[in-house]
Amino acid sequence: MPELPEVESLTRAIRVVLEGSRLEAASFLRPDLRTPIPIETFRSLLEGEVIESVTRRSKYMLIKSRKGYGVFHLGMTGKILEFDAAEPRLPHTHAVFTVRKPRGKATYLHFVDPRRFGRIEAMPLDQLREHELFVDLGPEPLDCDGLGDHLYNLSRGRKAPIKNFIMDAHTVVGVGNIYASEALFRAGINPRRKAGLVSHEKYKILSNSIKDTLSDAIAAGGTTFRDFKTPDGNPGYFVVALNVYDRVGEACKKCASTIRQIKQGGRSTFFCPVCQK
Repeated sequence: MPELPEVESLTRAIRVVLEGSRLEAASFLRPDLRTPIPIETFRSLLEGEVIESVTRRSKYMLIKSRKGYGVFHLGMTGKILEFDAAEPRLPHTHAVFTVRKPRGKATYLHFVDPRRFGRIEAMPLDQLREHELFVDLGPEPLDCDGLGDHLYNLSRGRKAPIKNFIMDAHTVVGVGNIYASEALFRAGINPRRKAGLVSHEKYKILSNSIKDTLSDAIAAGGTTFRDFKTPDGNPGYFVVALNVYDRVGEACKKCASTIRQIKQGGRSTFFCPVCQK
């Protein structure tokens, strides 16, 4: 599933195409993805409108007009790709958006999602903050100056493993499975440690590791294993810099010990048993 860096990379690329452009038409080739698409609401709020901003909240991309928001989630296999024609070029194209810059020619954004686990939503401006998708989310890690304090205070008395704790979107958004393993490695914290037993100082180190890991991945364009591509069709490249994720049985880049793999919450966790205490 695309994680925060992938969605941030996509958001930055889509911003270049959409901000200041008019969304001339929104064509939907099916009525639903993981959930029903609010087609009429989407069109009433965004079709024919100039897109004022393209931003991200957690793993959702938000496009804003003067009337409201269109909200996109990529699910497990979703992509938004730019083409020079409206006709679908790829199987599983479920929506096509016609976009025109002032005094420019039209371009077309295709929402492609083979497994249909993505979402397209729409809502008026005043409903975003209290919408069910956003109301209980934790802070954005890259924008939170006191992230270490926040994590420490919220963790007191928690018995859940530290990796599960930081992957909970109610705690902090966007620390998915790949980047949780990588951030914990950088911080030298064993992913099995109880969240409530990690010290304040260690949480400060971990908060910096989370920010550095996500920032490095964003700079590299996200991490590709199977499905993620940027809007021009190119894959992300942070995979080449991974320290522990998907490296079970390989040598640790710091101490040469063997990287181990365990299951936590149904997800694979990778760590170095020597470097991470």
